[in-house]
Formats: sequence, structure tokens, C-alpha cells
Amino acid sequence: MKKTLTKFISFVLTLVLLISVSIMPASAATSKYAAKHPIVLVHGLAGFGEYDDINSIIQYWGYTSGSIDSFIESYGNECYEASVGPISSAWDRACELYAQLKGTVTDYGAYHAAVHGHDRYGRDYTSNGYGRLMKKEWNASNPINLVGHSFGGVTSRLLIQLLAEGSAEERDYASANGLEVSPLFTGGKRDWVYSLTTLAAPSNGSTVCEALPSIVNLVGELMTAGSKALSVTSLKGLYDFQLEHFGIVTKSDDTLESLYTRIVNSDFMNHNDNAFADLALDKAIDMNKNLELQDNIYYFSYYGDRTYKTLLGTYKPTARMWAPFQISGRAICNYSGTTAGYYYDGYGAYKTKVTTTKTKANTASWKRNDGMVNVESGQYPFHYENGKRVDDAHTSSYVGVTAKKKGVWYVMPVVDGDHLTFCGGVLNETVSSTHSFYRGVLSNIVNCGG
Repeated sequence: MKKTLTKFISFVLTLVLLISVSIMPASAATSKYAAKHPIVLVHGLAGFGEYDDINSIIQYWGYTSGSIDSFIESYGNECYEASVGPISSAWDRACELYAQLKGTVTDYGAYHAAVHGHDRYGRDYTSNGYGRLMKKEWNASNPINLVGHSFGGVTSRLLIQLLAEGSAEERDYASANGLEVSPLFTGGKRDWVYSLTTLAAPSNGSTVCEALPSIVNLVGELMTAGSKALSVTSLKGLYDFQLEHFGIVTKSDDTLESLYTRIVNSDFMNHNDNAFADLALDKAIDMNKNLELQDNIYYFSYYGDRTYKTLLGTYKPTARMWAPFQISGRAICNYSGTTAGYYYDGYGAYKTKVTTTKTKANTASWKRNDGMVNVESGQYPFHYENGKRVDDAHTSSYVGVTAKKKGVWYVMPVVDGDHLTFCGGVLNETVSSTHSFYRGVLSNIVNCGG
């Protein structure tokens, strides 16, 4: 009887232990998805992160599937959500991301600020300001794994380039004018990033800008108007456009008249220093020629497609594409044009017309899309040299790959999802599918030593 009772108790304890292991956070049960280095999530256009009050109401990283940040941390990871300008340019966002991670004052660069007609300095992320996003000092001894959704992928690539090479224009301008240059623009920090994972990133722009130019411009103007309205209310921190460097901010010495005059006269969209300008194909592809793959970083890319080919050979969005994306997704499917072959950069006296190689977006990979980003753009970047297309080094891969090479894009299989599938979906994605997807993202990072 005693032996039988002992066996029964042992059986019960074993069963309890097995159940506990299966339901406890994976960080305690296994290190399969635990990365060595911090993971930093970088949101896309119109997004937000940890510094924004709206993040406590609804999360960009986990809209309807629960916090992706918390899910990643449940495996023993250190994870952060950056908060960069929702409609700001890739350059401005990269500078803001650097400041948040380093814990310093945002410096957009004296040269960049002069050319684009805005203030040089922005938010203060020192201990006296918003405070540093990361717990530990960010440097070569404590590198990070960047995960960028949508325009966050472009932002991350530009940050990596600046960390590695800096900016010759900023260094020369500072030297010529007796100014200090931000450490971001001095380069020599190529070991500060271990890996980059892009999720539905418009690496070569999006033809939604070419297919629906009036709507894209209208959205930009409406969002700019929204930033102006919020900047003078107590709701500014709820959804923060971070456009103080363009004068869209309330200052302590403002009178009602000076505040009104400055904010109303701020013409953000005309500075050619915004996300909408950077997403047009001519500029996006031209930017790529200066965004080099770094041979010390692992690169992974995911892209989505929620379109189908009809019997007539055309492409259309599937019924599962999120309703607001049906319009943009259909426009991308129907677009077969050739780009203008130029774009404008700079502001005022610095405004210039930049000539580029024209791109004809008429192939199936330009038509297939996730509602916002073309398959052609989500896989890997390309640029032109002497009129000929040059693709970034890439290879087709699989989820959970043990990457052997650095400086090469490991392109994951196409995801049957729309643009928001990659950050928690909206209504049509499940919690389990979102969690399964991010376990795959983590496995890539962990398997390459990140």
C-alpha cells in the first residue's frame, strides 16, 4: 500500500512538473528563443512606441493579439519599442532612434537641418529629459538586434549606415562652420548592431505613391494638420508626431498670436523631408545606393502577399486583406507605370531636382502586395548604377535558418498576410498565428548568435 501511494505521489508530482513546464514562460523552460542581445522594435508609418501614451491603450506591436513586446520578453529577452516620428523622414527617424537608444539629445545634423529648413536639435533623451530607452549602455560590447516593420525597416537601414560610415556632409559642414558634429555622424560604430530583421519594409518604395498621389498627399496634409492641432492641446502626448524641429510645438514664451502664426505657417510637407517623399520609388531606390550591406551584420527579410491572379491574368486583393487596404492594394495591383526619373530634395534656397534612373513597375512582383508594400519592395533593396539595376546580395531562405553569412539578405518565404499581419494583425489574425510568427523571427536571431 505504501509503495503504491509513493508511486502515485511521484506520478502526480511528475505530471504537475510537466504541466508547469508547458505553461510557464519559455524563458524558464528553454532558451530556444532567448537572444543574447537586446531586441529593438522600430515601428512604421503612422506608428508609435513606448514613449507614446496611446501605447497603453492600444499597442502598435500587437494591435489585437496582445503585446508582442511582452511575448518576446517571456522567452527571457530584453525588448524595447522605439517611438520615432510617425510621418518623419528616414533620416530624422534614424537620428531620433539613435538618441533614444544612446540616451542623448536628438541631433539631426547641422547640414541636414540647413538643407531642409528645420531646427538642428530635437528631443532630449538624457536622464533630464525622456530618459534612455535601453537599460544598459549601447555600444559595441552591448549590440542590438533591430526589428523594423514597414518604414521602420528603412529607418533601421539608414541608422546602420550612419553608425558604420557616419556622414561626410555633416563632418565637412561642421568643420567649415566651426561646429561640433554628433557622434552619430562620425561613423566607426558598425559593431553596435548584430542583426536586422525587416518586416514588410518598402525597401524600394511603394507604388501606392505613384498610383494614388493625390490621396497620399491628402493623407500627409491631414496628418500634418492633426499634428498642429494636437501640439496646442493636452492630448499631445497621446499620439505624438514629434515635429517640434519644424516649429510645430508650444513654447514657454509663446503668445497666442506667435503660437498661431508659427504653427499655421509651418509647411512640413514642402520641406521634402518626410516619410511620404521617401516612399516614392525614385527617391527610395536612389537612397539605396548609399545604404550598403555591412559585412558584420546578419540580415533577414519578411514580406507579405494577400493578392491573387485572376483568370484574365490581372491581380486583385483577396477578401482577407484588411478593408482599408483594399483601396491601396487594388491601386498597386493595377499600376503599371514608369516613374518620373527625378525627385525634389531640400527646402527654399536649398531645393534641388535630383535626376534618377526611371523604374518601370509592370512585373507581377510589383503588382503583388500586402495592401501597402509591393512584393518587389519587401524582399530586398536594389539601386541603379549607370542605368543598370544592382540588387543587394540575397538568398532565398527559411524560417529558423542558421545563417552562415553576414552582409546577405536571408529572404524568408512569402507570408500570407496583409501589411498589419506583421505587427499583430487587425481582426483577421489570431494570437496563435502572431506568436508563431514571432517565434520564427526569434529563432532566426538566436540561431545566428544574436
